Amino acid sequence: TWGTSNSNEVENRPRLRVFWGYIGLLPGISQINFYALLAYSFLNAFIAAAIEMLFVMLLNDSYQVPRKQQGKTIGNLVLVDFISRIIFAGIAGTLYDKFGRRVMISVGYAITLVGILLLPHMPDIYPGLLIARIIFGLGSVLAILAPLIADYVEDSDKGKAAGLNTTAGSLGSVLAVSMVTLLLERISISNIHHLAAGIGSVIAIFVIITVKGGRYYLDDRTKVKHEEGNIIQGFVLAKHPWILIGFLLSFLATGEAFLSASSFVLWTKDHYSDLKKGEVRATNLICFIFGTILFAGGFYGYVTDRVSKFVNVGFACVISIAGMLLLVFIDNPDNNLIIGGLLLWGLALAGFNALSVYLVDKHAPPDHRGKAHGVQTIFAVAGALMCTHLGGYLLDEWTRHAPFLLFCGASLLVLAILFLIALTKKSSETLLGDEKNVSNLRIPFCVETQGHL
Repeated sequence: TWGTSNSNEVENRPRLRVFWGYIGLLPGISQINFYALLAYSFLNAFIAAAIEMLFVMLLNDSYQVPRKQQGKTIGNLVLVDFISRIIFAGIAGTLYDKFGRRVMISVGYAITLVGILLLPHMPDIYPGLLIARIIFGLGSVLAILAPLIADYVEDSDKGKAAGLNTTAGSLGSVLAVSMVTLLLERISISNIHHLAAGIGSVIAIFVIITVKGGRYYLDDRTKVKHEEGNIIQGFVLAKHPWILIGFLLSFLATGEAFLSASSFVLWTKDHYSDLKKGEVRATNLICFIFGTILFAGGFYGYVTDRVSKFVNVGFACVISIAGMLLLVFIDNPDNNLIIGGLLLWGLALAGFNALSVYLVDKHAPPDHRGKAHGVQTIFAVAGALMCTHLGGYLLDEWTRHAPFLLFCGASLLVLAILFLIALTKKSSETLLGDEKNVSNLRIPFCVETQGHL
C-alpha cells in the first residue's frame, strides 16, 4: 500500500517520540538516528549554499570573467554539470535501494568533499573548473538522495518532520551565507572553500556514524526480489498525483534556491561599482531569505498535517508568484520594497522544500523510495539548470529581471497543473484528503507480493 508503514517494514521494537512527543518514529529507529536526519539536512543545505555562492565569486577572483559574461559562463559550466547530474541521479536512486543508505551517503560525501577542494585550484575554466564542478555535482547528487523522513518517521507526523527538516536545512544555509559574508574580505576564496570542506567533513562523519545502517526499509517479502526494479519505476510513481506535485515542487525549490545564489547575486552586484560591497550586500539579502525559511519551516511543519495539501501547495505557489513579480518591479537592491519581495520568496521556498519532501516521502512505496528520490533529484536538477542556463542567458541577453520572470511563470505553471489534477474526479478525491484510493495504483514491472509493491 502506498504511503503507509507496516510492522514488517522495520524491526519490531517499541516506538519512540522525539522533540517532547512532537514526532513519532517508526519501530527500530532511535533518537540518534533522527538527529542524524537533521544533521544530514543541515549539511546538504550548508554545502549547496556555500559552494554555489562561492562559485559565482570564484569567476571574479580566480578567472577574471567579465561581469557581462558571467551569466553565460555559469550557464555553460552548469549545463554540462547538471546534465551529468540528471543522468547519474536515476542510477544513484537505484543504488540507494540496493546497497542501503549509509554506504551511499559515505561515498557521496567523500566525492563531494574532493570536488570542493578541487574547485578553487583548477588552472583554467575549460576543462579544469568544469571537471571539478562535475566531480562536485556527482558527489552531491549521490549524497542527498537518502529518503530518511520516509524511513524514520510515522506517517501521521511526516508533515511535522518535513517542516523540521526544512528548518534544519535553512540553518545550514544561514551558516553558509553568514560564513561567506564574514570571511569574504578577510581570507581568500580558496581558503573559504577549504573551511567549508573542513566543516563538512566533521558533520559528514557524524551523519555516517549515526545514520541507521543496513537495508532496514525492506521487509522479508520485498528484500529478495526488489532488486529487479530500476529507475523506470521512479518515473512511473508520478502516476500518483501527489508524488507528481512533489516532483514539480522540487523543481521549483531547487531552481529558486539556485536563483538566490547565482542570478540574484549578479543582479545585486550590477548596482555597485565596488564588487566586494556588491557581494556583501547580496549575501546579506540572501541571509534574510534563508532566515525567513528558518522560521517558516516550523509553520509548514505545523499546518501540513492539519490543512489540505491542495491549500498548502496552492498557497506556496501564489506567494512565489507574488514575490517574483515584486522583485521584477524593484529597480535596485537598496529599495526598501526588496524586503517584502524576499520575505515572500523565503516563505515560498520554505513551502516548496517542506511539501516536496513530505509528498514524496509519504506516498512512495518503501522498496522504491531511493528511486523516487532519484527522480525527485532529476526534477530538482532540471530546476537548477533552468535557472543557471536559461536564466543566465536571458539575464545577459534580455533583462536583468529575466530569472524572476522565469520562475514566476514556472510557479504559475505548477499552480495550473495542480488545478487540472484537482478537476479530475478521481484525483480530486485524492488531492482533498481521501488517500485510500492510492492503494489501488500499481507500478508496472514491479514484483507484487501479498498485495504490497
